[in-house]
Amino acid sequence: MSIYLDILIVIFLSIYLVKEKQLNFLNPTFLYLVIHVFFVTFRSIQIFFLNSIIISNRWYATFVTLEEIDKAIFLADLSLVSFFAGFYMFTKSFKVNGNKLIKKYKNLKEDRKNLLRIYLNLVVVLGFIGMLTYAFLPGIDSEEFEGNTYTNILTSLGIISSVILLYEYGFQKKYMVFFIAMVLVYAVQGANRYRVILPLVFLLMYYLKTKNLKLPPLKFIILGFIVILLSFPLKEIGKSFQENGSVDIVNVLDESYEEFSSGESGDLSFIEQSAAMIGAIDMKNIIFYGKTYEPIFFFWIPKDFWKSKPKLNQWQFDIEVSGREFGEMGQISIISGESYANFRYFGVFIISFLVARWYSYLYNTFSNVNYKHRGFLLLLLFNMVLFQVWRDGLISLILFPILNYLPLMLLFFIKKPIPVK
Repeated sequence: MSIYLDILIVIFLSIYLVKEKQLNFLNPTFLYLVIHVFFVTFRSIQIFFLNSIIISNRWYATFVTLEEIDKAIFLADLSLVSFFAGFYMFTKSFKVNGNKLIKKYKNLKEDRKNLLRIYLNLVVVLGFIGMLTYAFLPGIDSEEFEGNTYTNILTSLGIISSVILLYEYGFQKKYMVFFIAMVLVYAVQGANRYRVILPLVFLLMYYLKTKNLKLPPLKFIILGFIVILLSFPLKEIGKSFQENGSVDIVNVLDESYEEFSSGESGDLSFIEQSAAMIGAIDMKNIIFYGKTYEPIFFFWIPKDFWKSKPKLNQWQFDIEVSGREFGEMGQISIISGESYANFRYFGVFIISFLVARWYSYLYNTFSNVNYKHRGFLLLLLFNMVLFQVWRDGLISLILFPILNYLPLMLLFFIKKPIPVK
């Protein structure tokens, strides 16, 4: 069974990170390994060793088999190893450039202060508009709105505006209050949990950098685990709050932990969903040869102008088999499943390798530079979306920074650091 190979690979890579002193929350390979362990290794142990039920079979009439899950684990492992290989190979030029930036920008100031000030004020105004839109627009979690590019950008502005203020001005009390208020507003809506979780990851990485820490303190780890447990039933929390005006947090945490530890949580079923899709791809013997990436070129076109605009996940509709309606349910392929759909085993290796090259460039060039440098902002942004890239594939590497975090991308282009001697 692939689970044994998976455990060996995880142990070996963990030892490698420790030996090379790479246990750093800013390090994409560390983040990737944590994600893999949480959603692949841990879940696979529950299924194969603890006889946990296969959650996704509650959704499918054509059940996922253990053989399909076994193959999905192997592909996820191949992706993990490839990501490490792509990240740590041929890094000399990246590190040389990084060392130059460290020396050049030991101290810096902004060249476009007035433009930056105008932008920050605009972001706050648009943030309030986005927050109100997200809070009061009916059906914001419906498929119609989820597939609307401009609604996605608008409704993300609220919490992103608070993140930008904290990044630019530091963890001052008034900006922290603004951020917490935004988190609460977005959390009680109950939809699109990434809007709450990913900004928290962004700020944690930023905080660690400002404190010159590689890993979060124990209290942050405990708090993070609580946030994860709360994130699983966030939709139910939002619904309860909207209907009753209150939430029993202790009860929610207790039930969430029970589902998590027993393997009953559907939010742990990523490897099962990926297995179902990989199995369907094999059943239909279909290869996309990169077609799943086509939405990168047209996602920005309003549907009002293109009535027959393909869905972002059209390929999931194309691989549906009887009893497995992937497209309608918006299933999770993880990057190995999406890559397998396009180029089979070669794709799983090469796509993860190439994604890792991009992350290796960002990390080795900008991780040690002044945290006010825009390159470090870019590293934070792409580290923040790494989970989405792992979860949904290469397409998220392009769509998420633009579609959901456009204000941060614009901030990157507005900022112009000048070295101060």
